[in-house]
Amino acid sequence: PRESIIRRADTMASVSELEKEFKKARKAFRADKKDASLKKAMRLAKKKLAEAKEAANGDVEMKEASPSVDLSSLEKAFKKARKAWRADKKNADLKKAFKKAKAEFEAAKESKENGNEEKAEEKTEESESVDLSELEAKVKAARKEFKKSKSKEAKKALKLARKALAAAKEANGDADMEVEEKTTAGKKRSREEAEEAEGEEDEKEQKEEKEDDGANAWAALSAKKKQKTESNGDSENIEASAKCFVGNLSFKIDEEITRDFFKDCGPIVDIFWLKDRETDRFKGCGFITFETKEAASSACAKAGQDLMGRPLKINFAKPRPGGDKPRKKSFGGGKGGTPRKPSERPEGGTRTAFVGNLSFDIDEDGMKTFAKECGQIQDFRWLNDRETGNFKGCGFLEFDSVEAVDKFIKLNGQDLMGRSIRIDYATSRN
Repeated sequence: PRESIIRRADTMASVSELEKEFKKARKAFRADKKDASLKKAMRLAKKKLAEAKEAANGDVEMKEASPSVDLSSLEKAFKKARKAWRADKKNADLKKAFKKAKAEFEAAKESKENGNEEKAEEKTEESESVDLSELEAKVKAARKEFKKSKSKEAKKALKLARKALAAAKEANGDADMEVEEKTTAGKKRSREEAEEAEGEEDEKEQKEEKEDDGANAWAALSAKKKQKTESNGDSENIEASAKCFVGNLSFKIDEEITRDFFKDCGPIVDIFWLKDRETDRFKGCGFITFETKEAASSACAKAGQDLMGRPLKINFAKPRPGGDKPRKKSFGGGKGGTPRKPSERPEGGTRTAFVGNLSFDIDEDGMKTFAKECGQIQDFRWLNDRETGNFKGCGFLEFDSVEAVDKFIKLNGQDLMGRSIRIDYATSRN
């Protein structure tokens, strides 16, 4: 009867809503599987959905009835109502009948698909959890074997196991959710955060591989260094210099944290971080130049001390043949390095200045505050990457006068939000 079909359509509508709630709860749980409240919410939503489906399928006559017949008749009624309404769209009764027929048809169609779909999902979830648990166990076993033997074969097996686990997670939808969350983070996603994420991954691997002997090695080096310093009597020895090498640094280290750690040793003149030539990634070490050899000697005495969870390796820097050469840039776009001199002032001056090595958190208000003593900034042109749309850390500023730009150029190399910024005259494209 038509009344029975309408009742069933209403039931299917509630089932559809519960199914959406269950999928939403499941997605939230997958994003944070350690949260017990999310797991409980997912199970509750799943239980409600199962009860609603059981109630919807409680009518024996409806179960035995052929779904294809119901769908066919409802589809014909829906198309007929749509055709009638399209012929006279001003008729409110026809529009109402069309919407009702459409709802009945879609509800019946969805009820037919829900049974098989739920079974398939349950089976898929079960197989996914089994596969993931097996792959995670393989990764743990491979890691244990690599720690034990340190052989190339064990390292290769560990990488393959990790790759298989990552591929399985991506197939299960976890990777898609991570990509979606990252893409909504905004156009100005910090390049520093990406480097930090890569650094954390490297740091994790280093801790796994060197967990057993790393701390002891640095402690032994610290004791040896202290003994050598005491035996020499003072800092004026062959090995001593104002420049120190610092290693085993955290990948989250920055100039501010470094200066605070060595503040009791003496003033720091320069900090230079080392990067890999091919990947351009921070290597976890660098050189620190102090004002005096005594300050550098005090810094070396800190060898083995903990900074950001890592025991530091500190030693006097070996002198380079021919002396130190001037550097073009340092890690982090010029942190601690000597700023590049501005180019020659163009004839007649210019109202536009180039500014680089900016923090990725800079905004117009922050720049206006920095340049308020120079003049008024009338226009900002931040430069973004063409492919990713990410902020490149530089741009052009247009001032209200040529004199304002001349004053602004004098701020070249000053600190803004923890970075030594570069300021120069903007050159014409011609």
